[in-house]
Amino acid sequence: MAGAAADLKERVPVLRTLVPELPRASRPLTVAAAACILVGAILPVGFAIASGVAVGAVPGAVAGGLASDQGRRLITAVVAVSLLFAVSQALHPIQDFVINAIQRRMRARTYRRSLAATLRPATIAHLESPALLDKVAAATIISPAGPGAAVRALLHLTRTRIAAVATLLLVARFRWWLALLLAATEIGFGWTWARIYNRLVAFRVLHLPGLRRAVYLRGLAMKPDAAKETRTFGLADWVVDRFRAAWLGAMAEVWQSRRGNFLKVSAVTAPVVAAQVLAYWLVGRAAISGEIGLGAAVTYAQAVMASAQLCFAGGDLTLDEGAAITRATAELEHTVSTDPRLQLPGAAPASGLPRHEVRFEDVSFRYDGNDAPVLDHLDLVVPAGQSLAVVGDNGAGKTTLVKLLARLYDPVSGRIRVDDVPLTDIDPVDWQGRVAAVFQDFVRYPWTLRDNITLGRPGADPAKAARRAGVLDLVEAHGWDAILSREFDGGVELSGGEWQRIVLARALYAAEARAGGILILDEPTAHLDARAEAGFYDSFFDVTAGCTTIVISHRFSTVRRAQRIVVLDGGRVAESGTHDDLLAAGGRYARMFQLQASRFVSDG
Repeated sequence: MAGAAADLKERVPVLRTLVPELPRASRPLTVAAAACILVGAILPVGFAIASGVAVGAVPGAVAGGLASDQGRRLITAVVAVSLLFAVSQALHPIQDFVINAIQRRMRARTYRRSLAATLRPATIAHLESPALLDKVAAATIISPAGPGAAVRALLHLTRTRIAAVATLLLVARFRWWLALLLAATEIGFGWTWARIYNRLVAFRVLHLPGLRRAVYLRGLAMKPDAAKETRTFGLADWVVDRFRAAWLGAMAEVWQSRRGNFLKVSAVTAPVVAAQVLAYWLVGRAAISGEIGLGAAVTYAQAVMASAQLCFAGGDLTLDEGAAITRATAELEHTVSTDPRLQLPGAAPASGLPRHEVRFEDVSFRYDGNDAPVLDHLDLVVPAGQSLAVVGDNGAGKTTLVKLLARLYDPVSGRIRVDDVPLTDIDPVDWQGRVAAVFQDFVRYPWTLRDNITLGRPGADPAKAARRAGVLDLVEAHGWDAILSREFDGGVELSGGEWQRIVLARALYAAEARAGGILILDEPTAHLDARAEAGFYDSFFDVTAGCTTIVISHRFSTVRRAQRIVVLDGGRVAESGTHDDLLAAGGRYARMFQLQASRFVSDG
């Protein structure tokens, strides 16, 4: 009983989460579905009564003819059975239409909520923290047993429960204690199934990290980007073995929990069978003894048979899994609204900022779960309207600096000021609208050429950005509406250099559409050779003259034209100045520049 009570407590939040979502998905469809369920649940009871009356009237109708009272009773019962059968047949397609419609609405609403919750925080902490990523995965997983399927299962179980209870009321007219016996054994069977389903769903939720790892490994075998390496390095067997290990590791406990299910189900099946046999025997004996008529015996026998549906009304794996996704969505919404790690304060407008400068004052930052700081008491001034290059070794904190500037995170200590206004006082979404950033792992969207530049944002001329970035030849060759991916019919594939120009056009368009602000390039050309990268940045500095631009690079020679260069080392600014000043100083920048230059010459 303690286990059943625990399962009940666990299921109540699921139903409280799922049921209120039905009218929110569609109130008219919810009312229509409720009507279909109620009618569908009552029909078996009416059919059992009408058929029993018909069978009971047959002997009298045979003896007295159809004109007799029993004959007319038989005709009325047959008409009732026919009408009930017709209604039942007509109800099925209507019910399927209504349930399918609300199922689609529910599925779309839940996925829309989960995506909105994932995108709502201005920070990206929930997408880089394993614990928070598990919450995102639980809410956004695409499963056949999703919210839509859960709605169908819930409506089916509701109809089943109503019909079973109604038929048990018929049995109670025969023997009240027999109805209680049937209900007890059938509910016990149903609760056992419900506990099994709850355990399976709970195990899957507990093993989300392993399942996420398995899904990632499956993607390595299916995504084009990884397909090249899996073949050229002969990784097929290795990926399959890793996928198998991750999947089996995540599912082993689930399968282990299933091993005792056969005995549990067998233990609760025997009482159900015994109660059913007893019920049929009592009805048969009562009919033979003349206690009840033939028609009543048929009605009670059908009621006993229909009451067995209560066995399968205790739980449903589809309902539990789909409802768990709905509950996870609600929990994700709650997390992104209340978790302090995801709350970035500020309400001041960002319009026109920065006018003078952005200043980092004694800024330190470490990622969640890491002890070592990435930025350590950093001081830096970014003048408005000038170009700044940030260079340094891998791990020096360059990308983290950009994330803080774009306010994807707030510093752990210290502060960032924009024209003497603390960045934490500025609305984070409004500020991010002033920052156009292209990162090293920029996205190659399988969209049109136009959409890859504008990203759906109006307010500027894409042709102007394309011309400044040298993309007009691509427009002339393929057209603005060309899909930039061969994964779709009629799509075209671009070279790495062509994508670099698309990315530059994207950044220039964003800067113009946002009327200034800050333009950031975070090593989007890292995979190009030194000459190609130098040509890219030469073009970039030409077309962005007068803009507030920040260029992140680990190649010192490509950023010499920036008006100011800072060298990050150990999370701090180690050197700052122009290219010529830093060379003359003979410090870290000069040594790294000469080292990279010598490599470039030897490679040439």
